[in-house]
Amino acid sequence: MNADVAFQIGSSHAVCQDYGRAGGPARSEGCEAGGRPYVILSDGCSSSTDADVGARLLVRAAERLLSGTGAPPAGRLAETHREAAGLALSWAGLLGLRPEAVDATLLTAHLVGDELIVGCSGDGVVCLQTGDGGLDVYAVSYPSGYPLYPAYAHQPGRLLALEALGGPRKEVRRFRADAGGGLRPCDTAEGSSPTEVFAVKAAEYRYAVLLSDGVHSFYETGPAGTAERVRPVPLERVLPDLVSFKSTRGSFVGRRLTRFAKDCRSRGWRHADDVSLGALHLGG
Repeated sequence: MNADVAFQIGSSHAVCQDYGRAGGPARSEGCEAGGRPYVILSDGCSSSTDADVGARLLVRAAERLLSGTGAPPAGRLAETHREAAGLALSWAGLLGLRPEAVDATLLTAHLVGDELIVGCSGDGVVCLQTGDGGLDVYAVSYPSGYPLYPAYAHQPGRLLALEALGGPRKEVRRFRADAGGGLRPCDTAEGSSPTEVFAVKAAEYRYAVLLSDGVHSFYETGPAGTAERVRPVPLERVLPDLVSFKSTRGSFVGRRLTRFAKDCRSRGWRHADDVSLGALHLGG
């Protein structure tokens, strides 16, 4: 098994507000020494001051709770995300930062026994690759544009403000790709839970991949009469190539993201938002 994470700044940002950490059983495999492998990502809110710092604090707080022998089962993951947000808020206060600095998403993937447990608080994308190369993809989003950040659990006033705006309505869009086939949308479900939790048997999958919502921000330009028109590049075109790992040794996610960025330049693609990518190689 191996775990790795990488992130790149978006074309519209002056500072990268995505951050991630990966850890696992052996540094020689590209992970930190320690317990079972895990991946953690966070995407700071662009309109909140110091959210790049807050994203780092949130990841480090989650890492403290997930690493080692005390990794939580699926039934406790939502509470673990909440605890991580509380710890990050306390650290932010010690640094003299406002609570809005921890306006950030939290995505985690770790193992407990033979079970893979994945959680998404806020928006983001979860991609599970099966042993035969198929993909199960879950894109979590908030159509209102106001994600339910885990730090809000400790800020009732901000939760009430969200309710006044119609509430943080969550959508989970599912996509599927058979081995060798294209990614296609399957269905959409609504939810209200702060953390979307997925628990599956690890042996049934080759990779578990986490992505920030920046994966939705790819675009290309082309002629439209006498002007250039900007066209979004849909997830169905971006994701399969982005998670097509050629090797599982060392910093395999960093190599894939670097190569994908090079391919994007040749295609004329860019991403406006920061993009973070973390993966657990589960075997096979």
